[in-house]
Amino acid sequence: MNRIKEVLERKGIKQVWLAEKLGKSYNMVNSYVQNRQQPRLEILNQIANLLDVDIKDLIQSSKNMNAKVKEIFVGNSSQINTSTKELTEKYSIKNKQIIRTVFTRHGEEIESKMRLIDRKGNEEIADMFDRSWLLSKKQPERLFERGVVKVVDLFAGCGGLSVGAEEACRALGLVHQTVLANDIDDKILQIYKINFPKAETLAVPIEDLFDGACGMPLSNNEEKIKKKLGKIDLLIGGPPCQGNSDLNNHTRREDPKNELYLKMARFCEVIRPKNVIIENVPGVLHDKGQVAQRTWQILKNLGYKISTGVVNCLDIGVPQNRKRSITLGSLEIEPNVHQCVEDFRVNPRNLFWSISDLENINTEDIVFDTSPKYSEENIKRIGYLFDNQIYDLPNSERPDCHRLKKHSYNSVYGRLRMDKYAPTITTGFGTPGRGRFIHPTKRRTITPHEAARIQFFPDFYNFNSNNRVLIQTVIGNAVPPKLGYILTMHLLK
Repeated sequence: MNRIKEVLERKGIKQVWLAEKLGKSYNMVNSYVQNRQQPRLEILNQIANLLDVDIKDLIQSSKNMNAKVKEIFVGNSSQINTSTKELTEKYSIKNKQIIRTVFTRHGEEIESKMRLIDRKGNEEIADMFDRSWLLSKKQPERLFERGVVKVVDLFAGCGGLSVGAEEACRALGLVHQTVLANDIDDKILQIYKINFPKAETLAVPIEDLFDGACGMPLSNNEEKIKKKLGKIDLLIGGPPCQGNSDLNNHTRREDPKNELYLKMARFCEVIRPKNVIIENVPGVLHDKGQVAQRTWQILKNLGYKISTGVVNCLDIGVPQNRKRSITLGSLEIEPNVHQCVEDFRVNPRNLFWSISDLENINTEDIVFDTSPKYSEENIKRIGYLFDNQIYDLPNSERPDCHRLKKHSYNSVYGRLRMDKYAPTITTGFGTPGRGRFIHPTKRRTITPHEAARIQFFPDFYNFNSNNRVLIQTVIGNAVPPKLGYILTMHLLK
């Protein structure tokens, strides 16, 4: 008999109780009990703790677990890492409401709710929550207010990090208050302002606000802004990353804009926020000016405890392969990027999960829900994929720049798959020749709405523009809100 089933029966514990404690669906837990599916090791450890049994017994009884894993862990229990995944959240369903319970470092349990909008088969409750959040046309409400978190968002763009930080605050019963959002592009910042109407937005170069060099006395401008902002709980920002992107073949690793990364450190010198989140592309780690490494040292010298790492957003529920360099800093806790990812790790989500409800939307007059017009050549290329039921365009159908020489652009002019996750969404998602952006079932590229969903923007977020170039730029360059959510939760919980 399955050891989990045996313990449940002996102790008179129902599977529904175990499902609620784990934050899993009943069907998922039943598959563990019946040995149809093997839980990950960290889940198995949670089950062992809840049932008060030795994890070695559960591993030994599993018929599906890899024999090598059994040999390692059953043979030497000291190698079992019982702190791989901390219980940060659990989910349950009551009266068509999904209850999210957050466990804080101080032993508190804080609840928030999300109306269940849609469910797909046997998906886990956490998946239902996130999908319902994405499909929501109205921003969910806080159940109560425990305090205010004052936030500054530098290099804010349309506000991806802020959207995630705000949802983390809601989960913790806190009020998210953006006291300053800065970006050099006024049109993009207007989108931020529409969604955060109480925020003060400044569309000026960051160098005009913080014009002193790191390590130097505060300038007059910096003294003024220090007095104006007061105490800040959280600084978030994604400095310009194009200079470090692997897609940039011109100024990669030595773009002068890369030095703007250091303005995050200068802000910390001037204002000393309690917590810091810095996001960028992994290429920043190889910048010739070592802007990331210099920033880390400055933060350490200021007394911040820091943690750094590369996070693939796919691991935390964003349905695309999108890797980002993350720096966390705090004056209050010892942050850990790796632990943060483990705490919120989920199984990869596919395009069916994220955009299947949008494939037949017909709003021809709205840019957000339409694709651009294509050249005759690209119409033929898209048609060729569907007529031949393939996903990669052969060289015979490609332009001369691909067809007449060797190339590594296999995904360009490619078609997405509903049962797979997407590649990294870029500003070129509306153009077949800019990547694998052709819809899985429709003869078109993905719409801005679909790209926003893949980037984890909820439907209640208002991009408020019929300018296709602008809307593709802000969505392609945005930080997925889910990333902002887990990082903020890690720092503030």
